Amino acid sequence: MRDQDEIVRKFAMQRIANIFNIPVGSLNKEAVFGSDLKATHSPGLFNPNEYDKIESDILDVCSRETYKAISSGNLTIRTVGDYCDHMIKCYKKKPKDVIQTLNIILPS
Repeated sequence: MRDQDEIVRKFAMQRIANIFNIPVGSLNKEAVFGSDLKATHSPGLFNPNEYDKIESDILDVCSRETYKAISSGNLTIRTVGDYCDHMIKCYKKKPKDVIQTLNIILPS
């Protein structure tokens, strides 16, 4: 795996840990949103829950083609690993969006 992929994966894991307010070390790529990672409250218009934030991240970085696949149900992101893989894939097409969403600090 390329160094860039590992950097994106690391920041994606940190983003999930931050959203769910858990230690990054407690995450694994098989953890499922909704069963292993639960929201702390119901979603609200001005108070998004953890799932809303994850969904927003996913949609903010994807291409039009990926958006169509998600909307049609042909692509489902259910696990931490799926989220990380999605971010890595999107980084290759829209690096600025992924960098902004995950707050990636690139080494100089």
